Amino acid sequence: MSTNPKELNPLEASVALIAKSKRSTDRTLRALNVDMEQENTLVQDTPNTRLQKVLKIYRGIKPVFAVIGSLPLIPSTWRAAIVMFTQALDALTAVGGEITAEFKAGKDL
Repeated sequence: MSTNPKELNPLEASVALIAKSKRSTDRTLRALNVDMEQENTLVQDTPNTRLQKVLKIYRGIKPVFAVIGSLPLIPSTWRAAIVMFTQALDALTAVGGEITAEFKAGKDL
């Protein structure tokens, strides 16, 4: 069996890609779990803190989306949608701090 991705069928190429990414992705997900366990769940979530939590979770699971978005076993239209979704969340992550600084509850009242 060849290890050249171009010579593998989609299933073999997908398995090889997952195996290659598994260790670092698992490490990132374990760190996210530890981080989320330390979250204070007694404090009432505001829209701002909910957004920050979603962005934190996204940053933790982003490697999973990267792997799924490149698996040849997944139909190309689905992969393209996953890539667009991750790009949109990346853009939101980039402005996340600005959103939180500008958000003031009831400021338009």
